[in-house]
Amino acid sequence: MRLRLPLYGIVLAALAAGCSAPKIGYDYDRGTNFGQYRTYAWGSGAQVATGDRRVDSALIDARIRTAIDSQLRAKGYIASSNGRPDFFVTYHAGLKDMMKGASTQNYIGDRAHGTFTTISDVQSYNEGTLLIDIVDAKSHQLVWQASAKADVDQSLGPKERDARVNGVVHAMLAHFPPQ
Repeated sequence: MRLRLPLYGIVLAALAAGCSAPKIGYDYDRGTNFGQYRTYAWGSGAQVATGDRRVDSALIDARIRTAIDSQLRAKGYIASSNGRPDFFVTYHAGLKDMMKGASTQNYIGDRAHGTFTTISDVQSYNEGTLLIDIVDAKSHQLVWQASAKADVDQSLGPKERDARVNGVVHAMLAHFPPQ
């Protein structure tokens, strides 16, 4: 039994770490030659307003754009200076108020007589979604898209928010270009 106790601790720690990570997904057009892409530019206009002031913020816009620019530059892509990029980049962000709960049921009494008690724990949280789109500049067709969904901690400070956004964007763009 002594050997199992540390193993259970490791498994629980791994599960807890997995719950805090964002859920990342991506999709792409298999007919696209991603090797032809060298330069990029931001799609026209700013982030589409969601009506939620927590998301419609110049601070959040700058944070996301900086993280995407940084990751694309690290991959060797160059921001187009001549107005004729190989692809455009856009993003879409959203935030939803969510509830999650758990219940525990206990039986008090003996086999013949007793009662059940239920203890419920309901917690509210914010679920954030980020989409990154890559659009071919010539055809204006969506050729690659990644999505991330994660719990958002509104109590984070600016440095922690930068780190969180950079980590999520890094995980998303790890799949671009597709292999």
